[in-house]
Amino acid sequence: MRNELLKVTLPLAILTLASPVKLQAAEAELASDSVELQPRTYMGQTVMVPVEEYKPETSSWLKKVRANGTIQTDFLFNEYDKGLGNDHFDQIVRNNTYFDFTLSAPYVSAGARFEFMKWPLPGFAQQKDFAGWGVPYFWATGNYKGYSLTVGDFYEQFGSGFILRAYQDRNLGIDGALRGARLKMNPVNGLYITGLVGKQRYYWHLNPALIWGGDAEWAMDESFPKAFGNDYGLRLGFSYMGKHQGQTYKKASTDTKLYFPENTAGFDGRVNLRLHDFNVLAEYAVKNNMPNAFNNFIYGNGSAELLTVSYAKKGISAFVQAKRSQNMSILSDRMVNDYLLNNGRLSYMPPFTITQTYTLAAMYPYGTQYSGEWAFQGEVGYTFKKGTALGGRYGTNVRLSGSYISGLYWNTPDHRYTPILGTNGPSASFWKIGSLYYADLNFEINKKFNKHLQFTLFYLFQKYSMEYIRQEAEPMVTANVFVLEGQWKIKSKTQLRWELQYLQTKQDKGDWACAVLELSLAPHWMFTLTDTYNIGRTKLNENEAKNYYKAMVTYNYKANRFTFGYGRTRAGVDCSGGVCKTVPSTKGFTLTYSYHF
Repeated sequence: MRNELLKVTLPLAILTLASPVKLQAAEAELASDSVELQPRTYMGQTVMVPVEEYKPETSSWLKKVRANGTIQTDFLFNEYDKGLGNDHFDQIVRNNTYFDFTLSAPYVSAGARFEFMKWPLPGFAQQKDFAGWGVPYFWATGNYKGYSLTVGDFYEQFGSGFILRAYQDRNLGIDGALRGARLKMNPVNGLYITGLVGKQRYYWHLNPALIWGGDAEWAMDESFPKAFGNDYGLRLGFSYMGKHQGQTYKKASTDTKLYFPENTAGFDGRVNLRLHDFNVLAEYAVKNNMPNAFNNFIYGNGSAELLTVSYAKKGISAFVQAKRSQNMSILSDRMVNDYLLNNGRLSYMPPFTITQTYTLAAMYPYGTQYSGEWAFQGEVGYTFKKGTALGGRYGTNVRLSGSYISGLYWNTPDHRYTPILGTNGPSASFWKIGSLYYADLNFEINKKFNKHLQFTLFYLFQKYSMEYIRQEAEPMVTANVFVLEGQWKIKSKTQLRWELQYLQTKQDKGDWACAVLELSLAPHWMFTLTDTYNIGRTKLNENEAKNYYKAMVTYNYKANRFTFGYGRTRAGVDCSGGVCKTVPSTKGFTLTYSYHF
């Protein structure tokens, strides 16, 4: 045995000792030729070799170029339904298509989007000038160290968006991209600066106003990490937005014209403080006189105030926030007279309501009132630990939240918002609260009973002003929504999910019931059945449909996703982020395809 070990270890030892000797000999031989040498790693050690013989491998710049993109197309094969009275049967096939393409390389990237909406889907067709096709979005960006320059189209938001938010929401048909140039800088740790100039997209053309501005944020905890530690943080922000639009006129009477300011501006300041598990955000924005079609061409200034306090720790989270805004409508074309203003708006008022995902809970969504509002929201979530009486084996999650949104207390005879053309507009008492617009109370329990079964119980109470939110002469809606959701994991790749929903109200169209059944066969198939049924019919015509059903099949293959469905869609109001649009009723086959590469 000992001899065998010597046979193995002795040659290895000789090779190990010989390697440095060979390397030193080779290096000495090369050095004697008196040629220019440079270091090169060989067999784990560094030796000197002639320059002309050393050709390091370099990767071509073209080899680092990457292409990626997304294709999304939605079809509706429209079918006439007497019960729906759908007035979009004139075009049998309707379609929205988007194709985003991006090329990325070291230090530079570029992209474009092709859109085809010659016959847009119902809900989009009602928006003036929405229909069309072409390449409305293209851009190129150069990056070097902490600097980034974009030319072309881009999206941007300053702070909470009070004075500037250019964004896209395809579900609502919103695309407020800016076309121009944007420079982002990060010269030192914690300092972020943005400067931009451009014009805003309005469907298939650009609005006339020239927009420019800048934003600066200083994260002091990033600049001085040792001074703040891990439990403290302080971020300061300031934004400026300028707008120039040439003179346009509006008749105030038969012999009087209104003249508008050509140069206007908005300012925003904010402080974000982190103290252990607490986070506090305070923000204030103001704009000067910006008369426009939305505020009936009043010359008064506008302002917005926001305060948010949040707390998060393992097992518990909570936040409360308040917001007051008045006359904060900033448009990229003062003359646009669009009730919902899905496009052409630069300012953004974040909604203080929960985004509801259940069908009946989302039936009465809130739309932000830009004339002015007081908004309050709070939420607390708690997880009962595993092994406790209420937590059980897997723990129990509970969430309680609520919102209260009202108008301002206007200093008018009836305390209503009545802007008079050509004036500064009505004033409002700062601390007083006006008429109720919207209120809700949400309670949710999520409980997992075993490895295969879990349930969610959800309750929603709502007060919804049809008069202020939808401008309809209808009474305040008081609604109660009850939801029971269950998930049954049959096998590792097979899951059955179901929902039972009920909405109770004496107003509008009365009570509703909804059922959802969804079978998932991962990773490829999903089958969904839904049925929403109107029980109340308090405001329905005799011929109006009360049953809205839909069946869908979804198939996933690699980066491809197909969804095929058939059924009815209820008319109503669709909202996202406090922005709403009216959706007409439809019936027919739907086909959705998306691909990512």
